[in-house]
Amino acid sequence: MSGKGDMYKNVVLISQIAIHVMVPTFVCLALGIWLDKKFETWFTIPLLVLGMAAGARNAFVLARDVIRQDERRRKRQQEKEIQEKVKRANQKKIDEELRR
Repeated sequence: MSGKGDMYKNVVLISQIAIHVMVPTFVCLALGIWLDKKFETWFTIPLLVLGMAAGARNAFVLARDVIRQDERRRKRQQEKEIQEKVKRANQKKIDEELRR
């Protein structure tokens, strides 16, 4: 079940990244086209570049946050496993002492 859950998580992450890139790009493109028609200027290209840069930044921030969350989760799991091993080792020592 864990493998299937990871697969769905990855699909959702890819979808989120796509949305985070496309929305600012298309919003800036639409704004540039509207401004070009209204004022007869060349706003489309600079706004398109700005939208793509904003989308790239959004994707980077989202990916960085996901990586940090995974690292924290992995670290907590490792600490939990270490505590369990220490607890078992201590219990084993106590059991050996009681047998003597």
